[in-house]
Amino acid sequence: MKKVLLSLTLILVVVGAQVVLAQYSDPWYSSYQVQNLGGDPADIIVNYYDSAGAVQTSASKSFTDVPANGSVTVVQFTDDPNLAAGTYSAVISADQPIAAIANQQLVPTGATAFTPSQPFSSYSGASAGSTTVIIPVIMYNWFGYYTEMYIQNVGSAGASNVDITFYPTTVNGELAGTSGVTDNDNAIAQYASGYKSQESLSALGAASGTWADRFLGAAVITSDQPLVVVVNQHNPTATKLFTFNGFGSGASEDGAPVYMRGYYDYYASLTIANTSLTTAANVTIKYQADATHSTVANGSVTVNYTIPAGESINRYDGPGASDDQSDLDDSPVFDRFFGTVTITSDQPVVAVINQESTADGQAGTYGAIATGEATTKISVPLIQADFYGYYTSLTIQSATGASGTVNITYTSDDVYSANKNTTKMYTHSIGAAPLNIYEGRKGGIEIGDINSDDATWGAATTNRFIGAAVIESTVPIIAFVNEEFDIGSADSMYTFNTFNLNQIGRASCRERV
Repeated sequence: MKKVLLSLTLILVVVGAQVVLAQYSDPWYSSYQVQNLGGDPADIIVNYYDSAGAVQTSASKSFTDVPANGSVTVVQFTDDPNLAAGTYSAVISADQPIAAIANQQLVPTGATAFTPSQPFSSYSGASAGSTTVIIPVIMYNWFGYYTEMYIQNVGSAGASNVDITFYPTTVNGELAGTSGVTDNDNAIAQYASGYKSQESLSALGAASGTWADRFLGAAVITSDQPLVVVVNQHNPTATKLFTFNGFGSGASEDGAPVYMRGYYDYYASLTIANTSLTTAANVTIKYQADATHSTVANGSVTVNYTIPAGESINRYDGPGASDDQSDLDDSPVFDRFFGTVTITSDQPVVAVINQESTADGQAGTYGAIATGEATTKISVPLIQADFYGYYTSLTIQSATGASGTVNITYTSDDVYSANKNTTKMYTHSIGAAPLNIYEGRKGGIEIGDINSDDATWGAATTNRFIGAAVIESTVPIIAFVNEEFDIGSADSMYTFNTFNLNQIGRASCRERV
């Protein structure tokens, strides 16, 4: 029987409430979900590695006969008693294709049960690494925000020359930082992860001018072994956390399934980085509003920019956004916008979208998706509805804008859901506007597939549904997920990209040795 390998960077895996990061008073831990994408039950094995690359044998986990389309959930704080407090990476292997996402959260000091506290964030597991990784957003003292990177070596041997080069971007005609800053010759053991924080990297700050002692820009990481990178963007004062995956390559066309301005107190910002270090990128951004939730139904805005080699641009639609920052403030004016973004360029680019709320402190990030990688089948490792206050919002975009039919098949887990190992499919239509499946209940809205189907999933309970989904469509699609915890004014949003199921099953799996 073949084994397939999915390398998953599980960063900030903290057990025992003992490890505290400087910017927060409570210690970190992680949880993660693994979905079986194959047609048969899967046997799944998890191995953890410390910073020296040593496997933590006593903490290894195994799951047998995970059903097709089903998933397993691991909460480090309660499910890994043999893993000492610390920071680890992980490799997950299985005899069926798999996908995984990881959640980061805090646990209050002295807690004795699964009681996470904010801020929350998520990122996606990776099936392969790259010897060049592009990070579109790097910050040092950028209006209170900083970044930190976790770099996992997923190659066949130790990496001895992991090099990082930082590239400031131009804001209002001035470089927002110092050019030429590098951090070279870093060593990372096989399967281990290395930690790099920009919070104390004062060399990044501009020496003078408007952006003195600040940096906003991008970074390129190169190595003699393939890498997977996860980035945290955090504001210690605001207690917000944005997390996204680094990019192994750019694309000439990218899609973002959701962009918001003034939408139920939510707004977004968009950062696009030119991956070429020698040639400027001529970029076109098209914002397409949906039919019912925007100031102008089915309205659109198209704008053009030139991004210098190695630099990035930022578009912002939050409170106080100026004409120079926003593309949605004229021709037409969108006081309220909910829709998609499509980015085209004559040079490969990468992009990330930050989402925030002015009302309850929510914050999350996802990566724009190359439309050339869109297919008709997508996996979602985590869906929640009425699950101890958690719910998900799944947003799907037609990669070409063409209309089609979307079938979403949900499978509940076999441990926590009210109705275990239950599967049901729901059918929807999609067009140029995004398709949103919202499993929350804010404002008395009940429009989700699960939270409006008591006959299948049972009446609303504290543990109604946790599981996974597979999306099949008659047109190529891309998608991402917001997961939230319905509590007061705090950042309880996890945001992650979904998985191209056709590519995972065809190209992303490797034989396990």
